[in-house]
Amino acid sequence: MNAKEKKGKIYKPVLFTVGALLLVEIIFGVFFTEDFGNLMVNMMYIVGDNFGWWINLLCVVGIFIGIAIVVARYGDVVIGGKDAKPDFTTWQWFSMSICGGIGCGLLFWAMGEPIYHYMDPPVAAGIEAETREAAIFAVSQAMFDWSFVQYFIYTLPALAFALLAFNYRKSLSFQSLVDVTFKRKMNWLTTLLHICCAWAVASGVSNSMGAGLMQISGGINAVFGVPQGPAMYLFITIFVAVFFILSCLTGIHKGLSYVSTACMICFFALLIYVVVFGDAQFIGKIGTEATGQILDNFFGKITYNNTLAPDDQWANEWSITYWNSFFIYAPVIGMFLARMGKGRTVRQFVLVEILVPSLFCCLFIAIFAGMIMKMQCEGIVDVWARVQELGMQTALYQVLGAMPFGKAVQVLFLVTVVLSFVTLADPNTSAMSTLCVHGQEIDSEPPRNIKIVVGVMVSVVAYLLVVSGGMDAVKGLLNIGGLLMTIPTLWLFLICFRLCGRLLKSKNHMIDPEQGSDDLKTVENGLELVVEETGAGE
Repeated sequence: MNAKEKKGKIYKPVLFTVGALLLVEIIFGVFFTEDFGNLMVNMMYIVGDNFGWWINLLCVVGIFIGIAIVVARYGDVVIGGKDAKPDFTTWQWFSMSICGGIGCGLLFWAMGEPIYHYMDPPVAAGIEAETREAAIFAVSQAMFDWSFVQYFIYTLPALAFALLAFNYRKSLSFQSLVDVTFKRKMNWLTTLLHICCAWAVASGVSNSMGAGLMQISGGINAVFGVPQGPAMYLFITIFVAVFFILSCLTGIHKGLSYVSTACMICFFALLIYVVVFGDAQFIGKIGTEATGQILDNFFGKITYNNTLAPDDQWANEWSITYWNSFFIYAPVIGMFLARMGKGRTVRQFVLVEILVPSLFCCLFIAIFAGMIMKMQCEGIVDVWARVQELGMQTALYQVLGAMPFGKAVQVLFLVTVVLSFVTLADPNTSAMSTLCVHGQEIDSEPPRNIKIVVGVMVSVVAYLLVVSGGMDAVKGLLNIGGLLMTIPTLWLFLICFRLCGRLLKSKNHMIDPEQGSDDLKTVENGLELVVEETGAGE
């Protein structure tokens, strides 16, 4: 069966292999629940201790590559050709870019993460816990963890896939990357990449969903008094899975666009509420000082590790785990974000995809983390004690409940968590489904039945992660998948230079596929011409 006949059909080796891997995880989670949880917890430290330096270094490389593309002539290339028009409005572009990469993690950690950094800062930071310096560090590190590094990692793969799909007129798949890189088809390598990527992202979505389940259950417990446990987790899993799968089935132009808009409205409502009813003066002060600390120590915050302090596991539990989680998602979020690049210059696309979500996340965390620091440092609420007593997922709602109109805000926060998770799970389920189909075009949707199968599988794994080992098990799975995806992500980083370079020399910033899949046919035709002119072979 040739490529045209395969187009749109199920990529059986990918779907069946990924399904088998997830099934193994499900079996271990069901029959060896405690051992499965312990294994995932240990993997967080094994990966961090042995490969943390590589993860940190790759983040730094990605930032320099992104800056180089923006300031050089590469940024002049128009995605889709000089005559291309955008498929999405600026608002749709901004809202889907912000929501598509955040998930419910921002809501979960914007308030929860700073209290951990305040009580237990890393040895490398050189500061004492529970001090003024620790409070500013806690807010700045939370802002940094969810902003620039994340979006450099997402944007470069997005640029690579956008150029391959719109300018090179190729399918939205790793096959296009392999063909252009090696100038010939390597089906075994394409299949391997699709399997690794689909499994890693399924693990990442399961992780995000696991965090979401814990946070939604904490909210239901805080608002309605329903006790947390496996039964509640199962009910929430079924509800959220149905929600995001239905959204995914409607396609990017319908379900996701509407859910992203609703999610952004909730985000801004929460921000306005905290500024109006919280201490805006304190939030402004600590937010600006935290911003200054980011600017003073930008690359130092990327490269924290436990050099000469092997007992300090802060970097493994926080920054390295975050970077790994971003590498997990990089290729598939890249495939999703690539759809919004049409009609934009490379420079516009890169700047918007990095700056808009990053600045929004910094603002959101500065406000919510500032509120937490105010409550903790001035004794309004002992946030740390409540985290220890109730678990972070419940403690956050308790903090919101202590503010004016607390019950209403708790409900709004709970709704936002659900919407935010859907905006992550929807595009990633679609992208994973794309990996399980031959020759998927960027403007078309994968088969509905594949989306349903993928959505159900990641939901089951998420449930098992939560009931087996909680948040540490979730982090362990992230580290395994993230390490696996660093190689294809670096490949996508570097191919951007080559793709843009060729397009700058081409007519209308487009490569005509009829001239040959990549440069291979050009080389073959040139060799044939030489043979004819020299009379060789006669």
